[in-house]
Amino acid sequence: MPASKPHCTAGLHHINAVFRVVMLSVMILCCAPVTLAQTQSTDHLTLRINVLGLKSNQGQVVAKLFLEGDDVFGPTRDRQIKAIVEKQASLTFSALKAGRYAVMVFHDLNSNNDIDHNFLRLPAEPLGYSNGFQLTLFSGLPDSHKLAFDVNASTSSIDIAVK
Repeated sequence: MPASKPHCTAGLHHINAVFRVVMLSVMILCCAPVTLAQTQSTDHLTLRINVLGLKSNQGQVVAKLFLEGDDVFGPTRDRQIKAIVEKQASLTFSALKAGRYAVMVFHDLNSNNDIDHNFLRLPAEPLGYSNGFQLTLFSGLPDSHKLAFDVNASTSSIDIAVK
Protein backbone atom coordinates (compact mmCIF):
# COMPACT_ATOMS: atom_id res chain seq x y z
CA MET A 1 0.00 0.00 0.00
CA PRO A 2 2.75 2.57 0.70
CA ALA A 3 3.87 2.09 -2.92
CA SER A 4 0.57 3.52 -4.19
CA LYS A 5 0.89 6.73 -2.19
CA PRO A 6 3.40 8.33 -4.61
CA HIS A 7 1.02 7.36 -7.44
CA CYS A 8 -1.81 9.24 -5.69
CA THR A 9 0.38 12.29 -5.21
CA ALA A 10 1.36 12.17 -8.89
CA GLY A 11 -2.34 11.99 -9.78
CA LEU A 12 -3.07 15.07 -7.66
CA HIS A 13 -0.23 16.98 -9.31
CA HIS A 14 -1.63 16.05 -12.72
CA ILE A 15 -5.15 17.21 -11.76
CA ASN A 16 -3.71 20.45 -10.32
CA ALA A 17 -1.76 21.09 -13.56
CA VAL A 18 -4.86 20.42 -15.71
CA PHE A 19 -6.91 22.74 -13.49
CA ARG A 20 -4.31 25.52 -13.93
CA VAL A 21 -4.31 25.11 -17.72
CA VAL A 22 -8.12 25.18 -17.86
CA MET A 23 -8.31 28.29 -15.64
CA LEU A 24 -5.62 30.06 -17.67
CA SER A 25 -7.48 29.23 -20.89
CA VAL A 26 -10.74 30.59 -19.47
CA MET A 27 -9.01 33.80 -18.37
CA ILE A 28 -7.43 34.29 -21.80
CA LEU A 29 -10.72 33.67 -23.61
CA CYS A 30 -12.63 36.03 -21.33
CA CYS A 31 -10.09 38.87 -21.57
CA ALA A 32 -9.25 38.60 -25.28
CA PRO A 33 -12.50 40.16 -26.62
CA VAL A 34 -12.12 43.15 -24.27
CA THR A 35 -8.54 43.75 -25.40
CA LEU A 36 -9.53 43.40 -29.07
CA ALA A 37 -12.46 45.80 -28.67
CA GLN A 38 -10.22 48.38 -27.00
CA THR A 39 -7.65 48.08 -29.81
CA GLN A 40 -10.27 48.48 -32.52
CA SER A 41 -11.86 51.53 -30.90
CA THR A 42 -8.53 53.36 -30.59
CA ASP A 43 -7.54 52.54 -34.18
CA HIS A 44 -10.56 54.21 -35.78
CA LEU A 45 -10.85 57.60 -34.13
CA THR A 46 -12.26 60.64 -35.88
CA LEU A 47 -11.01 64.18 -35.33
CA ARG A 48 -12.96 67.23 -36.47
CA ILE A 49 -11.13 70.52 -37.01
CA ASN A 50 -13.33 73.62 -36.65
CA VAL A 51 -11.66 76.55 -38.39
CA LEU A 52 -12.32 79.94 -36.79
CA GLY A 53 -11.46 83.47 -37.89
CA LEU A 54 -12.13 83.14 -41.63
CA LYS A 55 -12.64 86.64 -43.08
CA SER A 56 -14.20 85.63 -46.40
CA ASN A 57 -15.66 82.74 -48.43
CA GLN A 58 -12.93 83.15 -51.04
CA GLY A 59 -10.79 80.11 -51.74
CA GLN A 60 -10.73 77.05 -49.50
CA VAL A 61 -9.34 75.78 -46.21
CA VAL A 62 -6.51 73.23 -46.14
CA ALA A 63 -5.63 71.23 -43.03
CA LYS A 64 -2.43 69.22 -42.73
CA LEU A 65 -2.10 66.44 -40.15
CA PHE A 66 1.22 65.34 -38.65
CA LEU A 67 2.35 62.95 -35.95
CA GLU A 68 4.42 64.40 -33.13
CA GLY A 69 8.03 64.23 -34.31
CA ASP A 70 7.18 64.87 -37.98
CA ASP A 71 8.60 67.87 -39.85
CA VAL A 72 5.63 70.25 -40.26
CA PHE A 73 7.36 71.72 -43.33
CA GLY A 74 7.66 68.26 -44.90
CA PRO A 75 5.17 65.71 -46.23
CA THR A 76 1.92 65.34 -44.28
CA ARG A 77 0.37 62.18 -42.85
CA ASP A 78 -3.01 63.33 -44.14
CA ARG A 79 -4.45 66.42 -45.77
CA GLN A 80 -8.04 67.64 -46.01
CA ILE A 81 -9.45 70.42 -48.17
CA LYS A 82 -12.83 72.02 -47.64
CA ALA A 83 -14.85 74.83 -49.21
CA ILE A 84 -15.75 77.79 -47.02
CA VAL A 85 -19.45 78.43 -46.42
CA GLU A 86 -20.60 81.55 -44.57
CA LYS A 87 -17.02 82.15 -43.38
CA GLN A 88 -16.95 78.75 -41.67
CA ALA A 89 -15.28 75.41 -42.38
CA SER A 90 -14.87 72.08 -40.60
CA LEU A 91 -12.59 69.30 -41.75
CA THR A 92 -12.53 65.69 -40.56
CA PHE A 93 -9.67 63.24 -40.25
CA SER A 94 -10.87 59.63 -39.91
CA ALA A 95 -9.38 56.25 -39.00
CA LEU A 96 -6.79 57.76 -36.68
CA LYS A 97 -4.96 55.78 -34.03
CA ALA A 98 -4.71 57.20 -30.55
CA GLY A 99 -1.58 59.29 -30.20
CA ARG A 100 -0.08 62.76 -30.33
CA TYR A 101 -0.80 64.76 -33.46
CA ALA A 102 -0.18 68.25 -34.81
CA VAL A 103 -2.37 70.20 -37.24
CA MET A 104 -1.61 73.21 -39.42
CA VAL A 105 -4.52 74.97 -41.17
CA PHE A 106 -4.41 77.71 -43.77
CA HIS A 107 -6.95 79.79 -45.68
CA ASP A 108 -5.93 79.06 -49.26
CA LEU A 109 -7.22 82.30 -50.79
CA ASN A 110 -6.33 81.39 -54.40
CA SER A 111 -7.14 77.64 -54.12
CA ASN A 112 -3.68 76.54 -55.30
CA ASN A 113 -3.29 74.06 -52.37
CA ASP A 114 -0.06 75.77 -51.23
CA ILE A 115 0.76 78.37 -48.60
CA ASP A 116 1.75 81.46 -50.54
CA HIS A 117 4.52 83.74 -49.26
CA ASN A 118 5.33 87.41 -49.76
CA PHE A 119 8.66 88.81 -50.98
CA LEU A 120 10.10 88.48 -47.44
CA ARG A 121 9.18 84.75 -47.47
CA LEU A 122 6.55 85.32 -44.76
CA PRO A 123 3.18 83.56 -45.15
CA ALA A 124 0.82 85.66 -47.24
CA GLU A 125 -2.28 83.60 -46.34
CA PRO A 126 -3.92 83.26 -42.92
CA LEU A 127 -2.52 80.35 -40.86
CA GLY A 128 -3.63 78.54 -37.73
CA TYR A 129 -2.06 75.86 -35.57
CA SER A 130 -3.16 73.24 -33.07
CA ASN A 131 -2.35 73.45 -29.36
CA GLY A 132 -2.92 77.21 -29.35
CA PHE A 133 0.43 77.94 -31.00
CA GLN A 134 0.74 81.44 -32.46
CA LEU A 135 3.52 82.46 -34.80
CA THR A 136 5.17 85.57 -33.36
CA LEU A 137 8.57 87.18 -33.47
CA PHE A 138 9.53 85.34 -30.26
CA SER A 139 7.73 81.99 -30.71
CA GLY A 140 10.16 80.52 -33.19
CA LEU A 141 8.97 78.45 -36.10
CA PRO A 142 6.20 75.94 -35.50
CA ASP A 143 7.21 72.34 -35.04
CA SER A 144 5.23 69.22 -34.29
CA HIS A 145 6.22 69.27 -30.60
CA LYS A 146 4.89 72.82 -30.11
CA LEU A 147 1.67 71.91 -31.98
CA ALA A 148 1.16 68.46 -30.42
CA PHE A 149 -2.07 67.42 -28.72
CA ASP A 150 -3.54 64.07 -27.73
CA VAL A 151 -6.06 62.25 -29.89
CA ASN A 152 -7.92 59.58 -27.94
CA ALA A 153 -11.45 58.29 -27.45
CA SER A 154 -12.43 61.49 -25.58
CA THR A 155 -11.01 63.86 -28.23
CA SER A 156 -13.56 64.46 -30.97
CA SER A 157 -12.90 68.01 -32.14
CA ILE A 158 -10.56 70.97 -31.77
CA ASP A 159 -10.86 74.62 -32.78
CA ILE A 160 -8.10 76.33 -34.72
CA ALA A 161 -8.18 80.07 -35.43
CA VAL A 162 -6.48 81.35 -38.59
CA LYS A 163 -4.79 84.77 -38.54
